[in-house]
Amino acid sequence: MTRRTTRLAEVYKSELSRILSREKSLEGHLITVTDVEISPDLRQAFIYVSTLNKDLAPEDLLHKLNDLRANLQSNIAKRVVIKYTPRLNFRYDQTLVRGDRVIEIMNQLDSLVDEKPIDEKDNLKETQ
Repeated sequence: MTRRTTRLAEVYKSELSRILSREKSLEGHLITVTDVEISPDLRQAFIYVSTLNKDLAPEDLLHKLNDLRANLQSNIAKRVVIKYTPRLNFRYDQTLVRGDRVIEIMNQLDSLVDEKPIDEKDNLKETQ
């Protein structure tokens, strides 16, 4: 990415986060804009979102955001003035889910180690 697209992506991330936090139809849903990638020709913006709400399926979240796409593009065009307003493409970001799973596995491993203490003398006998 060029400097311009990187700066524009950061502006879009901040503005979209602000707009989504005020959106009435998304009230009660904690939605996070995790990343924004903008194509070099500035025609497409890929918006990566996630949520901590267990009751909101990723497909439902993307459906709601796609329903609001025209309104969101209009709002952001008013706040960020460039020649072309990129078309917003929403994608679900799985990193939070994967991170939670890794932590869960690490906690399970910790509990297994705590349950079965390792005796160094037994390990030395087995290796000889």
